[in-house]
Amino acid sequence: MTAGFAPLTADDPTEVGGYELRARIGVGGMGRVYLAFTPGGRALAIKVVRSEHAEDEEFRRRFRQEVDIARRVQGLYTATVVDADPDAVLPWLATSYVSGPSVRQAVADHGPLPLPTVFRLLAGAAEGLSAIHACGLVHRDLTPANVLLADDGPRVIDFGIAHAAAATSLTRTGVQVGTPALMAPEQVRGKPATRATDVFALGQLAVFAATGHTAFGEGNPDALFYRILNEPPDLDDCPPELRPIAERCLAKDPDDRPELTEVIEYARARTHGQTVLLTTDSWLPDDLVTALVAFDPSAYQRTAVEPPQPRVPTAVLPPPGTNRGSVIAAIVGSALAVATVATVVAIGPGEILGAATGGSPTTTHRAETAGLGATDTTTREWTTTYDPPTTTTTTKGFDPTDLDSQTTDDTPQTTNALLADSFTAGGRTYTFEAGSDDVTCYAPAQTDQARRVLDEYDCIGATTGAYVSDDGTVLVSVKVFAFKDKATADNVYAAMKDFNTGDLGYVCPKEGRGSEPCDTSENGLMHGWTGSRHRYIVNTVATYVDIHDNPGDGEVLKAASEEGLNSAGPQNYR
Repeated sequence: MTAGFAPLTADDPTEVGGYELRARIGVGGMGRVYLAFTPGGRALAIKVVRSEHAEDEEFRRRFRQEVDIARRVQGLYTATVVDADPDAVLPWLATSYVSGPSVRQAVADHGPLPLPTVFRLLAGAAEGLSAIHACGLVHRDLTPANVLLADDGPRVIDFGIAHAAAATSLTRTGVQVGTPALMAPEQVRGKPATRATDVFALGQLAVFAATGHTAFGEGNPDALFYRILNEPPDLDDCPPELRPIAERCLAKDPDDRPELTEVIEYARARTHGQTVLLTTDSWLPDDLVTALVAFDPSAYQRTAVEPPQPRVPTAVLPPPGTNRGSVIAAIVGSALAVATVATVVAIGPGEILGAATGGSPTTTHRAETAGLGATDTTTREWTTTYDPPTTTTTTKGFDPTDLDSQTTDDTPQTTNALLADSFTAGGRTYTFEAGSDDVTCYAPAQTDQARRVLDEYDCIGATTGAYVSDDGTVLVSVKVFAFKDKATADNVYAAMKDFNTGDLGYVCPKEGRGSEPCDTSENGLMHGWTGSRHRYIVNTVATYVDIHDNPGDGEVLKAASEEGLNSAGPQNYR
């Protein structure tokens, strides 16, 4: 199990709202989460909101309103809101700390949960939602990342900020709110979320916990939305005892979904007398019980805890940068470490428009879906990032080392900022066909080794793109992974020295030019490069679109993957 804490770095604040921060718990789509303690010694999880949300007045208004309501939620299966400051320079929220992993992390590390655990999870999460609904809130974003597994039951978290985040996203045109693979039909249609929307998410949670995959699969948001609206959920490998309630929760029509009381009664009727199946007498399986020690915060608690000091403003992160093309700057002193490998592998199924998949050189991972991310999955059409300024500015005094740290790098994590429109290699021009902005680092079919490295070094997010040559014969997949600083990226690069082509996955357009490699499982030639530039890792994979009609010239693929590597990175934004 991945460690529950990471030491604070120079990029992290040392206190928030008068609370001394002791360690970093994690990084999510809304911001960073830190460990702190109350004067009485109780552990807290303090979430500090990202600067782009802090700059949105509608977000602050909704956040203030939601926090006021969330303070009243007192369910046994929720993380209690202890303190908050919506008016801070960077708003923050403190909740009781939960000593355990998320469902997403537990499934990624240990595989699907045993059925008795799934039923207890279902009942507890439903009871947590009942407490939230009783206070007039709708969660809106109940995902496997927002339910934690403690030794005495599950805890639903982040119910105090989901509505505020939705309000921020809704101020931008063309945006669907929510994690595409987990959205309910009414959310896909742009209708308001209701209590029934949370019941749909509860069904998704149960299916993911029991099978390791979501009920409607992964992939391009358009394809996902079609399946969510028109096709039944994939419950082929769902345990028969769980299937009836999962089907009801996942009904297309909100009126056909069960009440939470029905879900609780169904789950509890199937957990009576089953504790003996777990030898630790815990509701969790033995390996998870053993792993909980990694989430014990006591090592970070000092003998005496001072009361919180008067609040001081949290430092403002650098504002968003200018749009690429509006400035000219020389990027110098940027050593790019690279490694290359050419391999004949089983091609496909690959990542379609950002639904990350891929495999080792000898294995095709068709059903690996445990890498479901906590952050929203987006493509260019569904981006939730801010719009860059339209006025032209200068970059007087720009220092290339600013790109070495998350705190000084203002590059948006988007295809527009990190990927080139086109590049040329070996006489061919490769043009951007499709991609995804700031998606999760964890691909459903990455190798276990790749997942471990990305997780160990707290990968922040990935930006992906698929390029196709002007003659339509070669596909180049480009992935840019962001980390907190250059030292971390360099360590990741060193840890990837023995990786094979495809270990980090590859991307294809969902249809048309370049989509074929993600639709086949036949052997073909791939060539890939991996590089470290500033705080980013760039990974490229080149392959022939049609492995039958091409001679398998490795030099063509080598040149394409190398130039794809050279074309990607924050220099596109300068």
